[in-house]
Amino acid sequence: MYTIKVLVAVVLCTTGTLSAPQRPPSSGSEKDAVITSQQLEVNFDGSYVNNFETSNGISHQESGQPKQVDNETPVVSQGSDSYTAPDGQQVSISYVADENGFQVQGSHIPTAPPIPPEIQRALEWNAAHPEEDDGGQRPGGVRG
Repeated sequence: MYTIKVLVAVVLCTTGTLSAPQRPPSSGSEKDAVITSQQLEVNFDGSYVNNFETSNGISHQESGQPKQVDNETPVVSQGSDSYTAPDGQQVSISYVADENGFQVQGSHIPTAPPIPPEIQRALEWNAAHPEEDDGGQRPGGVRG
């Protein structure tokens, strides 16, 4: 049932894209961008492919297929997008959506700063001494 819902959502989104009015390229402005290539395949087994490129440099590739997870068969997908940001920087994004959730990687996504050495040592010490992580409680409920 989950697979059918995901498949219907993909088809509806794609149908909206396909039915959008297309204008011929003119001055190259964003509002005049058109789809220059497109591939859409939706198969009876629940797998699909949805790829397109536009005249202003946007590129999208996505595919998905059913995957047995526990007692369900969700459609897992993977894909990538690329475009040029307003500041001229090329942005690339890749993603996977599966039983582990939505995981995205991209050239523009900030990364967390490294853990300071003092904090890292404290975390390692806590992991090595779980018996001392009792929140101030002594055995038997007596505080000392």
